[in-house]
Amino acid sequence: MIILKVFNNNSVVALNENRQDVILTGSGVGFQRKVGDIVDEKKIEKIYVFQDEQKKRIEDSLKSIPIIYFEITEEIVQKAETVLDTSFSGEIFIAIGDHLAFAVKRKQEGVYLPNIILSETRTLYNNEYQVGQWALRLIAKKTGVMLDEDEAGYIALHLVNFSLSNKSNNAIKILTLTKEVLELIQKTMKIELQEDSLAYSRISIHLKYLGERIFRNRNNQFEDTTANIRDMLKEDPRLALCINRIVKLIKNRYDYNLSPDEQTYLCIHLRKNT
Repeated sequence: MIILKVFNNNSVVALNENRQDVILTGSGVGFQRKVGDIVDEKKIEKIYVFQDEQKKRIEDSLKSIPIIYFEITEEIVQKAETVLDTSFSGEIFIAIGDHLAFAVKRKQEGVYLPNIILSETRTLYNNEYQVGQWALRLIAKKTGVMLDEDEAGYIALHLVNFSLSNKSNNAIKILTLTKEVLELIQKTMKIELQEDSLAYSRISIHLKYLGERIFRNRNNQFEDTTANIRDMLKEDPRLALCINRIVKLIKNRYDYNLSPDEQTYLCIHLRKNT
């Protein structure tokens, strides 16, 4: 493998035997190395492979993103792999490195970009969010810039989306659906769910699993196997209105028909937690 760029003593970008761009990490893999050198493969500990169609973006990013942000990203990825017990695709280095470069620049210029799904991210992807919080302290140590909590949420989403354990890459869609349905529930049921409450957590997690089904399986085929929903809705007109609105929202926004079984589970969760 031939070195294309040296980040630091322990990480480089290289071209492998299949003409693919890869990021290599390992103790001393970049020590006293320069572009064009052959990689000492005995020092490679991890290999992160990029998709072929990403080649131009990778090359552009390597030229435009300051090396410090790749170094920070490498530490974040190592931390995440340990804490989350997962591996990541090579794209995560570009995604987080690019994001951090602009996030620090925005902070220095006094530009605030709110994360409108931060609450849902904290609840549904808390382990990734905790890594994001750790990353904020690392960034502050390396750059002298303390980013807002919103950025921990953005980092968490990158960790979810580029994890090799996550086959769907639908985190943002799921979080958006969860946020929309939670807002609809609170408005219709005339309640306020506290983010740190058990009710909020239970409903959010149920909606996350619902979202995963929606975005993985577009052609759902269910039979009406229960009459429970009809009884529950007869007893509670406001609950009936809420379920009806959720069904319409999901159909109109995501072209997905909630089955009677799925509606029943929603009813159970709402009756128990609202």
